[in-house]
Amino acid sequence: MKKEIQNRKVSLRYICLVSFISISLYSCIMGKHYPAKISKFHPLFWGEIKENNLKGIADTTVVFITGKVNNYALNAEEGIELIFLNKENNKEFKTITDSNGDFKTEIINGLYKLEIIPYEYGRTPTLNFENLNFKPGEIRELVIYTESSSETIAKDTIFKSKRAYNKYLKR
Repeated sequence: MKKEIQNRKVSLRYICLVSFISISLYSCIMGKHYPAKISKFHPLFWGEIKENNLKGIADTTVVFITGKVNNYALNAEEGIELIFLNKENNKEFKTITDSNGDFKTEIINGLYKLEIIPYEYGRTPTLNFENLNFKPGEIRELVIYTESSSETIAKDTIFKSKRAYNKYLKR
């Protein structure tokens, strides 16, 4: 009797194990993948500081900076944010170009990182210039040339569920 009960337990375990494995294999075999191409907008933004001229010295502790932002086709770039980030104390000084591409700001002396952000693409592409050193009382003029372009990149992807695939197609 004892041996019969043990045999039933073993066979019951064997049946459970076989059914679990067969269900797992069936779900893996039936798991269908849904391939698709995703198009992603990818803006590019690059440039250089063409001129960093010292125009004069004032009797003050601040630095006066004026300048112009152009693109390489010599058109004025409007709506560009310039952020001067002081590397010593992490203070930010922000300014925005006007319709002629001109900007003007006053900052404290020190070592700076200049970050340029075009508003036409949002805040994603930025342009950074490191190690700009400004001394107290300087009157500086910066001339910056930029170039921007936008392209769409297609990427292949695979959706593992039909629901996610259909949701992507409805967009």
